[in-house]
Amino acid sequence: MSQVLFLSDPSQADVSPILGMANELITRGEKVTFFSSDEFKAPIEQIGADFKAYNQELNIFQGKKAIDEEEKPKSGLISALLEPMKFIDDILVQIRGLKFDYAVFSPSYPYANIITQLLGIPKTEQVAYS
Repeated sequence: MSQVLFLSDPSQADVSPILGMANELITRGEKVTFFSSDEFKAPIEQIGADFKAYNQELNIFQGKKAIDEEEKPKSGLISALLEPMKFIDDILVQIRGLKFDYAVFSPSYPYANIITQLLGIPKTEQVAYS
């Protein structure tokens, strides 16, 4: 049984194809840890994967902030662009102590190469076909 790390942009277009792949791997006995946003927690856990949420302060995929939240400096996408290691470090902290055999990620996932290099694991890019 392999341990697989799934990294996804939390959009329906990115989650759906790799969620199907995660489901198939789980059916075959693989153990899956799946990073996404809270809105996808239920479908991820429904297939039997271990759900991990992006830190909301660092979630580069979140929608527009409310006006009163605009005062927070360097959040979301801006923070990810200016300080990508904060985002990557958050993921690494959440998976501390876990060993993965490989990672699967959506084509638009921004830090898959860095994360897989830091973990020393191979990566598989999930390509959606039309």
